[in-house]
Parts: sequence; structure tokens; C-alpha cells
Amino acid sequence: MKQVLFDVDGVFLSEERCFDVSALTVYELLHSQSFLNLKSSISLENLTENDIQQIRKDMFIDDKILNQLKSLGLNSNWDMLFIVISTHLIELLKKVEGSKLDLSNDNFSEATLKDYANKLNGAQINIETPLQFLSKATSGKENIYHDLIAFAKEELNVEDASIFELKSKFWDIAQEVYQEWYLGTELYEEVEHKTARTTYKNGYIKEEVVLADIDKVTQLLEDLKQAGYQIGIATGRPRTETLVPFETIGWLKQFDEFHIGTASEVLNAETTYPEHKPLGKPNPFSYLIANSGNDSEKYLTYIQNQKMIFENENIYIVGDSLADLLSAKKTGATFIGTLTGLKGQAAKAELESYDADYIVNNVLDIRNILL
Repeated sequence: MKQVLFDVDGVFLSEERCFDVSALTVYELLHSQSFLNLKSSISLENLTENDIQQIRKDMFIDDKILNQLKSLGLNSNWDMLFIVISTHLIELLKKVEGSKLDLSNDNFSEATLKDYANKLNGAQINIETPLQFLSKATSGKENIYHDLIAFAKEELNVEDASIFELKSKFWDIAQEVYQEWYLGTELYEEVEHKTARTTYKNGYIKEEVVLADIDKVTQLLEDLKQAGYQIGIATGRPRTETLVPFETIGWLKQFDEFHIGTASEVLNAETTYPEHKPLGKPNPFSYLIANSGNDSEKYLTYIQNQKMIFENENIYIVGDSLADLLSAKKTGATFIGTLTGLKGQAAKAELESYDADYIVNNVLDIRNILL
């Protein structure tokens, strides 16, 4: 069997709007009256494009934080923004005097954040805080979360800091706020089957930017299939954020949806098998869905059988990030790195240092390798 398994962001679609939404999510959690209610100079209800870029510039320090997270192998926007907001919250809570902090997930709710807000009256963030944590963090998603818990326990002198775990109640709130920004209020309620917290969000899913000529990509996909390749997708995006833009652009019909693995399936698997989380990239779980199909009855097999599973197969993984490369390394797939992600051409040295099999300027150039 011949297969080409594609990442989405940094390969087909630009990540820029996703990063903007991540920044808006962190900003809302810090400054909205519904959450930590820190003093703010920008109204989220009347955002201009300049406002959005300023928020991203401040929250991610000219993308230095995003680049560091990517270099540590973290790929999901949900996880990246959660690490950022968590490190800020840990630093802010160091300023709370008096009562012992309860950071257990069991006792956490949205009201907890409002309680923190009352105790943090007049506090300000240090935008360097996430970088200070990341400079000492260990590479790999599971390791980063482990380090975050240890950091919180040490900095705040607590024995239980489980609100900072993956899939904690705090993580869920951050994920929901992101989804609301990205999908918009109406689509959020339709897709997530939850009540939106706000009514003013129009959604950025309608503003996707492609990274290569649409017709040329379509022809590439058709030629790959004609040459006998099965094609699939493994992405850190949720399913709706993958299918909707691909359908709008016209690429969805090129793929069998059974061979599309997304963050939605990762979340389902982590909920069913919590002892095996995290399952997002660089864990190759989503690539195994892209390879063998989205059958929930096979999820445990995908979790337990990963190492060099593609070693004797003619399988290529096309991605822009270290997380994709590490997925390829673990499974034994051949990796093709694209230079159209967050780091652009600067990603070349990093991918080379991890022995990428091929590096191309953009997804269209894989034609020279595969056809």
C-alpha cells in the first residue's frame, strides 16, 4: 500500500488565524469580567484588525512563545494557549496572600476564576512569564504538562495542582473559549451543542488562507490517487475546522472522510482511555486514523501499536512541524517537511537537525518526490 498522510496547518492552510484566535483566547481569559478581569485597554466586542495583531504581539511576544512551543514539539493550539494562560495564572496567584490556594481539579469551576479575580484586583501580567517556564520545559507534550504541574506545585507551594492537567476543567474552559472565537457564536452552539458565553463572535473559520494555488493542489491530489496513493489527513484541528474549509475550497471531495484524523477524535480517545493521554501530536494517533480509518473500536490498537508500524510500508507524512516529524520517526514513515508553517524558511535548520527525509518549499513540491 502506498499512502500520503497530510497535516493541514502549515501545509494546505495558513495557521495565522488559528494563532490570532489563540491570542484572543488568552487575552479574554485574562481580561474579561467573566474570568480573571485584569485591567484591559482593548474591547473584545469591537475588535479591529490592528487590535487583534496587537493582542497577538503582546500575548506571544512577536511569536517567540509560539516558536518555542513548536520547538518543544507542541502542535495543538488548544495546548499551546493553555500552557500560556496557565503560566500567567500561576505567576498571578503568587501575589495572592492569606488563604491557602485550592488548585484541585475536583473543586474547580468557572466561579473559581472569578474568585481569583477578586483576589487579583489591580494585578498585571509579565508577558515574559511563559518564556521563563518554557526555557526549562522538557520537549514533548506529556513532558510539558508534567513540568507545568511540577512548576505550579513548586511556585505556589501546593500538593495538588491538577487544574493544570490536560483535559482538566480549566483546560476545558480554555478550549471552549477558543472554539467560540474560531467558529463564531452560532456555529459553536450548532457544532459543540453548548451554550455560547458571548453573542458577539462572528468566527474566523470564514477567513482561512490557502498556502498554494487551489487548482494546482487539486491536481496534485488527483495525480497522487491516479498513481496509486491513498491519501489521508492527520491534523491538530477539530473535525469541523477541518471539513468546513476543505469543503468550501473544494478539496474535501478528494479525501475519504474515514481517513481524516483530527483533534476531535484525539479528544474522544483521551476521554475513553484517559490513562493513555496525551494522544495529540507528536503522538502519532491521528496519523494511524489517517492510515487505517476512523474506527473507534480500533482506537486502543492505534494507541498501543505505534512503534515503527509503517517501517515496511510506502507511507509518507507531509507536515511542517517537529511534532509531525516525530510522529513519522516513531511510526517509521518517510517524512516530507514543508516550509510554509509558522517559522517559514527558518524551520529548515530545525527539521534538518532531526534528520527529515525531505524538505520542500511548499506542498506542491512533493510532486517531484512522489510522482
